[in-house]
Amino acid sequence: MHDRNIYKVFPDFEELAKAYPPLYAHLLSAASPGSRKTIDFKNEASQRCLTQALLHRDFGLAITLPDDRLCPPVPNRLNYILWIQDILLAQPGPSQPTAIRGIDIGTGASSIYPLLGCKLDPSWTFLATELDERSLQYAQANVSQNHLGHRIRLVQAKAEDTILPLDACVDEQFDFTMCNPPFYSSMEDVERSADGKALQPNAVCTGAPVEMVTCGGEAGFVIRMVRESAQAKLWCRWYTSMLGMMASLTQVVGVLKELDITNYAITEFVQGQTRRWAIGWSFTKERLPDSISRIPNPALRSLMPLHNTVRQPIPAAVNISAILANIEGIGILRNDGLTLITAKADTWSRSARRNRKRREAQAEEGEVALVCTATVQRDEEIVYQWVRGEDRGMFDSFCSHVSRKALARQ
Repeated sequence: MHDRNIYKVFPDFEELAKAYPPLYAHLLSAASPGSRKTIDFKNEASQRCLTQALLHRDFGLAITLPDDRLCPPVPNRLNYILWIQDILLAQPGPSQPTAIRGIDIGTGASSIYPLLGCKLDPSWTFLATELDERSLQYAQANVSQNHLGHRIRLVQAKAEDTILPLDACVDEQFDFTMCNPPFYSSMEDVERSADGKALQPNAVCTGAPVEMVTCGGEAGFVIRMVRESAQAKLWCRWYTSMLGMMASLTQVVGVLKELDITNYAITEFVQGQTRRWAIGWSFTKERLPDSISRIPNPALRSLMPLHNTVRQPIPAAVNISAILANIEGIGILRNDGLTLITAKADTWSRSARRNRKRREAQAEEGEVALVCTATVQRDEEIVYQWVRGEDRGMFDSFCSHVSRKALARQ
């Protein structure tokens, strides 16, 4: 669970019921003396009431959930929102826009992502699409009753449309997309999945077929998103989606590599026995730290993007600032122990030094080609973070050059 997720500490349902009295009717006696009361997670009405209680107490949101549509678990949905926040905040300084514009693809009856996002961050606005007319009606009601119509725009999607609302927003630009696509390719897949589980599920599934089934399943859906984004590119800074099956993650990463989209990120959301993944990709020069873009799951090691965070040991008491000051053509900005480095060209490698005239022309005329940070930790290692750029070789070369100079001074 995300570090900032308020549900890392499991809710006390009796305390929650004090804030949302309708939950009292769903409380069950503790299984053993001294244990807290709970609810029946396999009861649809109890699940809906729990979601409504958490949204009411913790976010000041009031929502109406139909009996025949998905009931979103709040902790899991909050994880996804917090990860999106991390992605957007990874770029330091004034590059962060004052208004953040997101797209929720398939917002559902609850419209929970736009509602949560707008409550958590006053700078966020949403365009939310929905294919199912009944879900759209509930979503409109939920947005309206929370007085967020000026920040959340709902759009009816059509089956023949592209997944990304490119035609409806051709002249607009967005900061992120988010999506929780239908898992399965058919109702037969749904039944096979239920039959194949070794253990009974801990919670009931209330989804309608339109929310659970799509052509090609979730992998096919997100792969279509990837192919559409390859045409749209900078229309959006970060395209993201949640995935419920590890096999789907493998397929989507395969298509990213096929299209030579190397700037991507993977994270994992774990809540109880439920494990979900999210994937994001970008055509911008923005680079995410490994803490946001990679997870330490050995089973997924082959799917991880390349490292944007590099750690290298240094001798004690080496003055990194002096080393950086001796590198021609780079900009240096220091703040609270963090050193931000910018370079328009490679001025440090042997080949660059041999081609001094060309190097100077590039440094004078070109745009910034590399932005990275360097931080010394515990006087024993230097941590480099690639922030912006397209040339991975340039970033790796810079890190190696500084580290070699540091080792030469011991």
